[in-house]
Amino acid sequence: MSIPSNNNYQTHARESNLEKIFSEFFTLNKNIPMQSSTPWQPPTDVYETPDDIVVKMSIPGMKSDDIHVSFLEDVLTVHGLVSDATPHERICFYQVEIRYGYFERKIIIPKPVDTEKMQATYKDGFLQVVLPKARHLSSQKISVKIKFHQ
Repeated sequence: MSIPSNNNYQTHARESNLEKIFSEFFTLNKNIPMQSSTPWQPPTDVYETPDDIVVKMSIPGMKSDDIHVSFLEDVLTVHGLVSDATPHERICFYQVEIRYGYFERKIIIPKPVDTEKMQATYKDGFLQVVLPKARHLSSQKISVKIKFHQ
């Protein structure tokens, strides 16, 4: 068994520190919203109950005109615009994690749903879409009206 020389240990430690610096840099940057033509995707939970498929999406600060929900065949589409109405002039950012701009999320619903009974509610920054299970797949596009709770 050989013992690494002090030189090898220092080189390994420097490489390890360098890897850590790069890792932290890229980890921090992934939260910074970049200006892009690609819409961002809000965090979403999709789960099933005995009677429904439920989609819960975190999109705080929305107004009723800024969010749209539709369903076509087996795809639920939620899109909208998150605006920043901060009245203060920004001189220097110290941290940027809140996403603004156009968002869109398309979610494949794994089972047939009754599109006539779909419901969407928005409360406390969360959009919840309840899709009751059905026996047959609908092929027409449905727009869903969202009930906003203040």
